Amino acid sequence: MGRRRPDGPARLARLRAAEADYCRSHPVYFVENYCHIEDKDAPQLIAPFRLWPGQKKALQAFATHRLCVVLKARQLGFTWLALAEAARLLVLWPGRTVVGLSRSEEEAKELVRRLGVMLEHMPEFAQPAAAAPPGWQGAVFEVTALRISLRFPGGPPGVFQAFPSGPSVGRSFTADLILIDEWAFQQFAHEIWASAFPVVNRPGGGRVIGLSTIRRGTLFEEIFTGKNNGFHKLFLPWSADPRRDEGWYRRTLAALGRDRTLQEYPASVAEALTVPGGAFFPEVARHTHTAAGLPQGSLRRYVAIDYGLDMLSAHWIAVDEQGRAVVYREYDAPDLTIGGAAAAVLERCRGEDIELVLAPPDLWNRSQESGRSRAQLFSEAGLVLTRSSRDFSAGCAAMKEWLAPGRPGSPAMTLGDVPRLWDCLERVQTDEHDPNVYAKTPHHLTHDLDSLRYFCVWWKQPAKQAQSGPRAVWEADLYEDYENADEEGKAYLLRRYGDPWR
Repeated sequence: MGRRRPDGPARLARLRAAEADYCRSHPVYFVENYCHIEDKDAPQLIAPFRLWPGQKKALQAFATHRLCVVLKARQLGFTWLALAEAARLLVLWPGRTVVGLSRSEEEAKELVRRLGVMLEHMPEFAQPAAAAPPGWQGAVFEVTALRISLRFPGGPPGVFQAFPSGPSVGRSFTADLILIDEWAFQQFAHEIWASAFPVVNRPGGGRVIGLSTIRRGTLFEEIFTGKNNGFHKLFLPWSADPRRDEGWYRRTLAALGRDRTLQEYPASVAEALTVPGGAFFPEVARHTHTAAGLPQGSLRRYVAIDYGLDMLSAHWIAVDEQGRAVVYREYDAPDLTIGGAAAAVLERCRGEDIELVLAPPDLWNRSQESGRSRAQLFSEAGLVLTRSSRDFSAGCAAMKEWLAPGRPGSPAMTLGDVPRLWDCLERVQTDEHDPNVYAKTPHHLTHDLDSLRYFCVWWKQPAKQAQSGPRAVWEADLYEDYENADEEGKAYLLRRYGDPWR
């Protein structure tokens, strides 16, 4: 008798298992043989995913490294590439969870739609739950707006869950892979990272793929340019698409202009970090603005604060007899009550003669519940504040005047051991809608700048102030005298001690 031929379905199952095992170790093979994408330049919209050399290198990195961050030019297919790695994980390893993070709900839905396209054209490994053929032994999947669920015969389910940007997204998930799309443009980027990283931060596994074009002053830039932070970094220039040649680049330059082309289609990391508008304080440099120590001679010392429950930012400034200033101390802390903030500042003022503590005008707004302002609460806690100006444009102009190098090359204001302020001054960008002010996002860069701004704008307003010297410090009893005085008495107090609200 001849050999009995193996049963057809059993043989197919073994072949599928062997192929799946090979694909687990060969991501490029899997993508090029089983993944389809939408290609608007192809004869048909749905086309096999044929990888360029740069994409192959990136895909191998996705599969090898736990933390990957990719700075790229526009339209290089990297969202599709990251989703292909997500598909490989989901269909070849039962029970896996992938979380996708996008800027908006519509973009989160688009991630789900694209992954659904891939799975629909991957019949060897996945079938729609409603149309799986009889006897199918592979994964079946169901797609909703923000979620794809996969079921396996005899295995745990898998899931792809997409979220729009939010400060606590994904906190309740334990994920095997987090895909962060357009990371530099994610609102709440720091809060998202704080809640998302623990989702994958397990000793035995969990991966992150972060993709973006550049936006200066963001967490994405900080991670990409940072050293020894555990991330494997990849840069993909405009030429990573082999169809783009010098002629294409010249036409792009003509259409977009140089600044926008550098932002959207950089040829190098250096170009990517040169963006339209640029840094708001390009004059600040370590070799010109580093203070060797405090000035000699008589000094007037000031403290400037920016306060909210999200952050107290305080800076100590010493001004010499020639009007040169040194920012010689900083303090930043979140989640402080007014009493805690006052105590922290007073502790660091101990032994120093502080002329004034300058603060933003909104601290004088009275609470509807108590009728008292936060400035009053600070005063009751022992820290008497002087109101600075609310004029944002004037404050930014005053900061640039203080920081300008000056004729001898020495700026009127230098910086000591204040690393957070250094970082904010070097990284904050020009507001894209108003070149006269610095950008208010990302918000974590603005606390220290706002604090310094309250000093810079106060010192310059009004002009007679610099001639007659600083105003008297309004202690709590002086505020009380003012509140209880008649109009003539109030006018006298203002003439005698100066207006604390200007």
